[in-house]
Amino acid sequence: MLIKGLHHIGVPVQNMDRAEAFYVGILGLTPCEQKPNWLFAGDHFSVHLMPSRPDLEQVNPARHFTLEVARLEEIAGLLLTHGLRPYQLTVDQARRRDITSADEPLDFGIGTIFVEDPDGNTVEFLQRDRGITAEILGSAA
Repeated sequence: MLIKGLHHIGVPVQNMDRAEAFYVGILGLTPCEQKPNWLFAGDHFSVHLMPSRPDLEQVNPARHFTLEVARLEEIAGLLLTHGLRPYQLTVDQARRRDITSADEPLDFGIGTIFVEDPDGNTVEFLQRDRGITAEILGSAA
């Protein structure tokens, strides 16, 4: 196979300070010393914050990237603490359930969590041994 893996994703942002406050200040990604808009997200993967003009398209969860987390409850609590509005979706995106507490079961839809960053980009959080990922990959996940 020629492809070795996913290296990075570019995220369009209109306000770099606001984006850095979210990705570095809240999510804890680490800026690259030589290129501070490249943020390390673990396992040789990075998120590149790319200056852009205002996007004309509305928020679309189908256009997203996913960060793997150890526990969904922890990320839900972190997002809620920072006044963000995490939610869960069904595979077809026809139904959404807002998360209002980290204590509620996080088993709706595909079993992951979504949130919009300050520029309306959708970020998904996945716990490898839960939800649709565990169903697809099995216990070896």
